[in-house]
Amino acid sequence: MSRRGELGRSVLLFVGTGLAWAAAARLFMRFFSDDPSFTLQGTGMIVGLVLLEFIGLGVVRGARLSGRTRWWRLAPLPGLLLFFGLGMVFVPCVIAGLVVGRCRRAPVIGLVTLLGVAGSIAVPVVLMLGDTGVPLALGFFAGMVLYVGCCLGLVVASSEWSRPWRRPVRIGKSLKRPAYAVGL
Repeated sequence: MSRRGELGRSVLLFVGTGLAWAAAARLFMRFFSDDPSFTLQGTGMIVGLVLLEFIGLGVVRGARLSGRTRWWRLAPLPGLLLFFGLGMVFVPCVIAGLVVGRCRRAPVIGLVTLLGVAGSIAVPVVLMLGDTGVPLALGFFAGMVLYVGCCLGLVVASSEWSRPWRRPVRIGKSLKRPAYAVGL
């Protein structure tokens, strides 16, 4: 049975989630930066790319729930531009999310999520610890809390991309099969 309006609701849900994720990401970048100032161009680029990815993920969720074809899985591909450049540190979280979307066991989901977040955290921690001239301040730890939250949110959001797709049931179609097709 097709659920009308599910595509629009999913896109709106993921737009809100994407805006919250972009705000948290922009905030943790402020904690990690030597020059903590925002530029309109940088913020616009981050918000735009994040929304492009999250809208694509919302489209996939809505298409899956409303019984549309699997071709809708291609919607998040343009948003992968987010992971070029400095966004590359989030790639382990996306990979973990893709695996989590296919898993059914809670211990496996927890382990894969932990590995994805740990893989993503390793790069900023190594870079910050390698800089011997800067002591770790309270701002770094606040930034790490936001960073881990962004990692977990990305794992959950990207898990929608690989969730199992059910065969759509069309309203008005007969579910009876001809006798020769069933082998009777």
